[in-house]
Amino acid sequence: MLQDARASASDPAVICSFDYEAIDKPTRAIIHQAARFLYVKRGRGKLVIDGEEYVLQPNTLIAITPWKITDMVEVTETLQFIKVIYDYSYLNSVFKSVLGAGDISSEPLRFLTVEPVAYLDSVQAEYVDGIMEHLKAELGVESNRVKKPDKPFSQLYTVNKLIDLTIVYRRYIMSHRGELDAGRDSGVKEQSILSYLYAHSSEKLTLSQVAEAFFLSESALSKQIAGMTGTTFSKLLSSIRVEKASDYLIYTDLTLDEIAGLCGFVDASHVSKHFAQRVGITPMQYRKIYSKAVTKFNISDKAIAFALTDYIYKNYETERLTAASVAAEFGISVPEMNRLLLYYNEKNFDTLLNSTRINKACEMLASTDYLVIDVAVAVGYSNIKTFNMNFYRFKEMTPTEFREHITLQRTDGSEASGKGRGGRRRSSRSKAADETDSAKETNK
Repeated sequence: MLQDARASASDPAVICSFDYEAIDKPTRAIIHQAARFLYVKRGRGKLVIDGEEYVLQPNTLIAITPWKITDMVEVTETLQFIKVIYDYSYLNSVFKSVLGAGDISSEPLRFLTVEPVAYLDSVQAEYVDGIMEHLKAELGVESNRVKKPDKPFSQLYTVNKLIDLTIVYRRYIMSHRGELDAGRDSGVKEQSILSYLYAHSSEKLTLSQVAEAFFLSESALSKQIAGMTGTTFSKLLSSIRVEKASDYLIYTDLTLDEIAGLCGFVDASHVSKHFAQRVGITPMQYRKIYSKAVTKFNISDKAIAFALTDYIYKNYETERLTAASVAAEFGISVPEMNRLLLYYNEKNFDTLLNSTRINKACEMLASTDYLVIDVAVAVGYSNIKTFNMNFYRFKEMTPTEFREHITLQRTDGSEASGKGRGGRRRSSRSKAADETDSAKETNK
């Protein structure tokens, strides 16, 4: 199921909502757009989060971050829990502003993704109970749909309670680090580690810092990296940085010192050394071959970059949306546009557009009965093969597999699945034609 991205169904502007929920039987898999804490008060069962199974019992606190997939596979006693949905980006930005640039992570709430379940003792549970009562008193119960009177500094009060809850969670994880490390099977998913290194490669990362981020020992992390890449942590990090540096060399005219700062190298000579070892030519030779100089970065670029991103998000379904047409809309060159997008999103135009389209396709597959080819067309693809390729690239499954396993759950609790609900009916085509389409998709 795909859950809505908003914290509240009744008020899209709020940053947090409070509600109760009960589950008495296993559910279909859910992909969550909005972050949430689930606090189990009664009942027992088992929940699978991104492929890993967790036992649920009273006083279990669950942290689900955006785009996590969960599957309630077992309910032995009816589960009754508190549900706190919140704006993940907003809360993350609050932590960043408090922690400052000196913190190693540009995503301070990363630990919620790494270790999604906390089993609270009686003292911790009593404290969390208090936080939940405060949130309930401040926000009201979402499903009651009763608008609470405005209170002075309500948003500030709510954010403080979210921070309080998050700190409790963090301290629990740190206090149980040894137990959690010992209880892991193969450990953290390979893709998670690689994604983390890519996202944070511009920072002064060390093996110990990354190990801490994933609650692993240094030796365990080194072993896992060697197993999945055949190389060491330092060589892998260097390769990622060189890959990023090549984009900046192509799409910008930033100096090597500037690129060094953006990609995590010490200085220009450090870039040159690692680039030549990896690519076989110097950075300047690479730039001369593959790019033309463009205007250096300036302070107005930030606004343009965000405007570009907003434009792509609002026009993703336009089939003829191209890098050239968007660049022309903003009166800039394609290399300049890609430079701006890479700088702020770590995605060039093509990657940003395709990831947006695929996320929208997920919503349609889960909430309508459109044919796969119709979904592809609706989100801007004229070629089903291109759509299938990009879908697998971003979701590591086919559209059909996604539709079979994921359904949509709206913020108000109602559900919709990809078959037979909420979308255009298939009356114009036979069941045999559908099966033929499905077979074609699988074969591509």
